[in-house]
Amino acid sequence: MTMIVRVQNKKHQKEFIEFPRNLYAGEPNYISDLNVTVKNKLSKNNPFLKHSEVAMFMAKDSSSQKPLGRIAAIYNKTHLAVNDDNSGFFGFFDCIQDKEISDDLINTASEWLKDKGLKRMIGPTNLTTNNSCGILIQGFEYPNQVDMPYNHSYYSRLLEENGLSKVIDLYAYHLIDKPDLEKYSNLMSRAKSRLSNMGVRIRSITAKTFKSDIRRLRLIYNKCNREHWGFLPLNDEEFMAMAQDLKSIMPYKLGILAELNNEIVGYIIAVPDFNQVLKRIPNGKLWPYGIFKILKYRNKIDSARVMIIGVDPDLRGSGLDLILYQAITNALYDQNIFQCEPAYVMETNKTMNSLMVKIGGTIRKRYRLYKKSI
Repeated sequence: MTMIVRVQNKKHQKEFIEFPRNLYAGEPNYISDLNVTVKNKLSKNNPFLKHSEVAMFMAKDSSSQKPLGRIAAIYNKTHLAVNDDNSGFFGFFDCIQDKEISDDLINTASEWLKDKGLKRMIGPTNLTTNNSCGILIQGFEYPNQVDMPYNHSYYSRLLEENGLSKVIDLYAYHLIDKPDLEKYSNLMSRAKSRLSNMGVRIRSITAKTFKSDIRRLRLIYNKCNREHWGFLPLNDEEFMAMAQDLKSIMPYKLGILAELNNEIVGYIIAVPDFNQVLKRIPNGKLWPYGIFKILKYRNKIDSARVMIIGVDPDLRGSGLDLILYQAITNALYDQNIFQCEPAYVMETNKTMNSLMVKIGGTIRKRYRLYKKSI
């Protein structure tokens, strides 16, 4: 027999955070976040949770109290304000291969959202579409990169057997060596000349300009992504918190901006795949040994994730996207990083998928978001 327990105290939260690590024990391609990273994400100090709500649940064996699964129901007020579609979300879904337990978790989350007056559930998002999200449906033979999910192959079946259906797929591309830009050399030369004559300049974020850059970057980030499915604008506090998290693992040189008249009109940001370090900390704890492994291995990372790229709508088609990719590739090479994973790219984002093909990218992983009427 199993029971569903709402996470209400520190003991429950500890079990909630540590459950995936036990579930994936022995799985070589699963890499977990540090415990403190997940704890901070679920903390009331997270700017997202200052305006929205999360309820966490665990499935446990009634006799032994052993955790068997987990899920979070997410009432996202920003999404409702922007979309007015009566949709809630679920996330942090992990479960043993058992349909009954999975159904209990999914139904518990959907009932919590239904009690809030919502009519549809979408997920998984951990916590929003600006964070780690989706169920991995292709690419199980590869480890998850920084802030990307990994799951057992049976997860999609558990969701679909409960009545959830596809909303959209997200791609993670793979690029090795420098992008194949030689055939675009004439185009890029003309684009560079034209953009330079307009006054566009390319530079990296610096320690001195970090805070002002991030404040201005938020505006263009929200502008560039507002037409994409599921995008939610980030407020100042949310965007700065995300940037501060990345700052701890990202050299400033990997944040590249295009400016025109003191406004950011394009950007590309990559982070070293810190999961290569976290793989050496399987218990997810910084102390007593984790911190020393970070210091030892952080400079040996040989891959990166390109997290975001955007070009002002007024400059799309100008070649600025190719120029930004060339700039980030050169910056990665300076860090001795010779391969990268641009992700996420929505299947509906024709511009970005076209860019990936142009520079020689191949789809390595697919993630799926699901929906269900409740």
